[in-house]
Amino acid sequence: MSKKAQSSDAKLDALIASVDALTKSQEALTKSQEEMKSLQEESKNLLEASLQRVKLLEDQVNEVTANQAATTAHLSSHDRDINFLKQVANSNDQLHRANNLRILGFPVLDGEITALGDGGVYLRNIIFHRLLQPVFEAAVRDRFILAPPAAQEAIVKIHRAGRPVAGTSASPPPIIVTVSSPLLRLAVFRYKSKSLPGPNPIEKGAGAKRFYVVEDLTRPTHRMMKSLQDTEGIEKVWTTDGVIRFKKTGDDSIFKVANVFDTVENIINT
Repeated sequence: MSKKAQSSDAKLDALIASVDALTKSQEALTKSQEEMKSLQEESKNLLEASLQRVKLLEDQVNEVTANQAATTAHLSSHDRDINFLKQVANSNDQLHRANNLRILGFPVLDGEITALGDGGVYLRNIIFHRLLQPVFEAAVRDRFILAPPAAQEAIVKIHRAGRPVAGTSASPPPIIVTVSSPLLRLAVFRYKSKSLPGPNPIEKGAGAKRFYVVEDLTRPTHRMMKSLQDTEGIEKVWTTDGVIRFKKTGDDSIFKVANVFDTVENIINT
């Protein structure tokens, strides 16, 4: 074979080898494209599944949020109902005390201890003659009432708010007095400042320093009154017919407490 023929064969072999290499490269590219397409399809399916999962989680979160909001609203309504019932109960309790007086500072005397079984007659008589009769007499002089009542007419019920113990240095239990009419109760509060007697020598010897007559408040009302008295910026606190009123420092306005179960902060900022 001539050199020219050999050269042609070599070129042909090289061309065939190039075609084979190109074919294999094309096949590899096609396979890579198919794999890429499969991977894209798989990624698409995974993305759709993830989006569905996210949507399901969002729905679950929204449901939980709605349930929490409904529960919070229910609890808030329940709390309002309880608060309202507490206010009603407290108002009714205070109403039942409408003719009551609470006497503070009157000592437990030996005669009271020996007369514990007399149904309160001893305590009624001594409280009437020592404290209330002078007040009623002042009211008569001022023509606020027509005539001073007798002890049994003026005092319907009387008792110590606690067990009386004589000869102790502790503060004596308050005395709760129920008078027979709103007029007599009003007379006591109107004339007590000038006509309520101070302790006599026997009462001073039993530890008495001063007598006080105040409204017979419910515990929630009394707690709120004490809280306001201890609050900075409150100048004066008092009650009228069981309703708390107060003045702020530097303010002549009179504020009324509508709900004794509210917080002090809400009350003074309302």
